[in-house]
Amino acid sequence: MKILYYSTAYYAAHGGSIQSKEFYKNLSYIPGVEAAIFPKKISSGRITNSNGSWKRTLKNNRAFMPLSFYRRNQFYWNELLFKIEGFQPDVLIIQIDANFLQISRLRKLFPNLFICAQINGSVFDEIYQKIIFRKYFLKLQQESYLASDLNLFISEPSRTTIMRDSIDQNRDRIIYNGTNLEQFFPLTNKSGLKSRLNFPEDKFIVGYVGTLDRHKKMEILLKAFQMIIGEKVNIHLVILGDGPGLSELKESINAMKIQDHVSLPGWVSHEEMNQYLNCFDLAIHHYANDYMNPLKIFEYLAVGIPVIAPDIPSVRRIFRDGEDLIISKGNHKNLQLEMLTLIEDVNLRRKLANNLELRERLEKDFTWKAYARKVYEAIENQMHEG
Repeated sequence: MKILYYSTAYYAAHGGSIQSKEFYKNLSYIPGVEAAIFPKKISSGRITNSNGSWKRTLKNNRAFMPLSFYRRNQFYWNELLFKIEGFQPDVLIIQIDANFLQISRLRKLFPNLFICAQINGSVFDEIYQKIIFRKYFLKLQQESYLASDLNLFISEPSRTTIMRDSIDQNRDRIIYNGTNLEQFFPLTNKSGLKSRLNFPEDKFIVGYVGTLDRHKKMEILLKAFQMIIGEKVNIHLVILGDGPGLSELKESINAMKIQDHVSLPGWVSHEEMNQYLNCFDLAIHHYANDYMNPLKIFEYLAVGIPVIAPDIPSVRRIFRDGEDLIISKGNHKNLQLEMLTLIEDVNLRRKLANNLELRERLEKDFTWKAYARKVYEAIENQMHEG
């Protein structure tokens, strides 16, 4: 089976890139699969974060958002057609950015090509949330995915919100994310690790990892942490990441006068992340939108550290509250109590950190190898049904 994987996120600096790279690598290992990646690199000026200039205006002004959206649906179009004609794939898998309009156009040009959309969310819940005529674009989105042979969602809310009353259980499937257990694992010798990474050796480290977007509600974590400092002076907060919300985060930390208790190492490569996570005594991912399936939770758990996770459907579906992790109730007062419970209860921390049954489930169902296999099997089954 010849599979062309079309992903602009492959070269990005967010979780979609991790998914793309791990999926493509593991897809290539499946016997009988000849896989190719498209594009080979990101062209200058495309899918970039522009500060200032007319591009930023297009992204942030409701009236210009449709122009920005349609422009993104032209990215790589001619190059993609050339690649399809040259490679002659049996299957095209598109990791959707904002380019879903290309599906219907591809269907008309290549009626025998099996088209699979890999969908991590809707742009109308994110960068184009405030677009004018939003209902029209949501309908356009749904109609585009109706032209796919297979749609892969990361959660039930995502599938329901996007497909609404047109869900086909065979075409529209849910496959949860995974992790790389060869890259994320508990280190047997952590002696001096905190010091080497410039973290206080004698402190209880509470850690958070993620792109620092403004919608991540970091103020909840900061308020909960500030309240704990008054009771527990021997703790330290580490926030790993970068993003558009970093300057506001620094301002909040200084305004709350907790800067001596917080470290902001900035962006850390995915290859280096395991040693940083092994410094954490407690990992936090307190908030995510309902449609998400956060990669960081899988990575935290793979390292074998206690985790506080967001109360969203995918987390509740996969993990057990109080057995695999602690599901946060969402506001800063509850997060404070959840953090205090884990800081004070050594036995609970050990129980969560040494969960062999959870480790076995991760190995069986939630690695990128398992993810790639599930996608391949879904494609085969849908082709057979068709």
